[in-house]
Amino acid sequence: MVISADSSGPGANSPDSAKPVVLIIGAGVSGLLLAQQLKREGISYRIFERDADLETRGAGWGLTLHWSLTALQSLLPSGLAERICDESSVDRWADRRGELSRFPFFDLDSGELKAQTPGAVKSARIRVTRQRLRKLLAEGIDIEWGKTLHEFHTSNDGTVSISFEDGTSCTGTLLVACDGGQSRVRRALFPDESKSLLQLPVRTMGVKILLTAEQIEPIRKLDLFFLQGASPTNDSFMYISVLDVPGNQADSDPNVFSCQLHCSWPYPGTGAPTDVPATNKERYELLRAYAKTWSEPFRSLVLNNVHADTEIKRLDVLDWAPPIGLHSNGQVVLMGDAFHLMAMYRGEGANHAIIDVLDFATHIVPVLAALRQALDAYEDAVVSRARPGVLASRRACLDAHAFSRLFGEAATGVSPLLSKREMMLQFDDESLELIK
Repeated sequence: MVISADSSGPGANSPDSAKPVVLIIGAGVSGLLLAQQLKREGISYRIFERDADLETRGAGWGLTLHWSLTALQSLLPSGLAERICDESSVDRWADRRGELSRFPFFDLDSGELKAQTPGAVKSARIRVTRQRLRKLLAEGIDIEWGKTLHEFHTSNDGTVSISFEDGTSCTGTLLVACDGGQSRVRRALFPDESKSLLQLPVRTMGVKILLTAEQIEPIRKLDLFFLQGASPTNDSFMYISVLDVPGNQADSDPNVFSCQLHCSWPYPGTGAPTDVPATNKERYELLRAYAKTWSEPFRSLVLNNVHADTEIKRLDVLDWAPPIGLHSNGQVVLMGDAFHLMAMYRGEGANHAIIDVLDFATHIVPVLAALRQALDAYEDAVVSRARPGVLASRRACLDAHAFSRLFGEAATGVSPLLSKREMMLQFDDESLELIK
């Protein structure tokens, strides 16, 4: 990756200053939502994605949209905004019935319910799949597929040019990097800061499980959407996320429920460190070993429904907290995971990405002519909001694997794993504690 600045004058491909062209790298949630917002404002844009199509990444994560939901709806044309719940929900039938997820937290050893969130109507909180949300956000957006970024250059004439590994290139007014947690653009902009990408001291495995109505019934009695728990014996952590139910959408399997199960544990932890095994057979055996210490119905969910040939994936838990005062140079700015990669233990990454687009619309879109000052204001707004979110999610990850910090004598107030989800979180950098 190369980034440079030069003082060359406008070239043949330079955009007219009266007609800004925003170049978006990455067609994830933030990139697509930004494209939708720019389209509404009549601002020219081009959006590039390294994948071949929307199906390349598979179903992906389940996402909880809560404090960002109103912003998401405000950034979309009314026709799309009204379809978010029905077309993106993991269970639109439960949503229509007004069913609520309380995200219950269990002692995995005893099965005791230890905590849960207050109920919320679907207008305040919904559970969606990343794949279906992306499909909705991509509607009417001309995505340029198979475009892997090679390098970019900023010029003193207020333009930025980018080239791709397929040999093509283009020029615009502003480059917005929505290229994920391993962002190439961030590494080029902030090579020293990017070295601080942190792998949290846990190890994680994920597995997709297909269940019949009878098999999933004990889980659905506890929660229709999502549940989680930890073991006080070995500090393992587990969550179960429903991704799809029979008849939910036209492409849903009519007979099975699709779920994602995530199991993680501290590393190195106490005693001999346990890393994610290299082979699927060993991962299967390790997952069963953890499950045998759990109570019902969590034990049987794994022992009866994860088989030796079921693919079990390693999932690395990384984060990057943008430093206070971080500013990019030239006509380039970060967004979403590229700006504030966070662990999934508070379920806020997508929410922050959505508010990034709102902050962009607030600080940058109206003043593209005075772009650098607007970019600084946008970056300050995102860092002040998202940095505490990254650190709280980091602490939530650590607490998830140290049961005594959640409910034992060592607990010093409410853990971020179980505390209220808020957009503007008060969180102390030094102590990694919530500020009451």
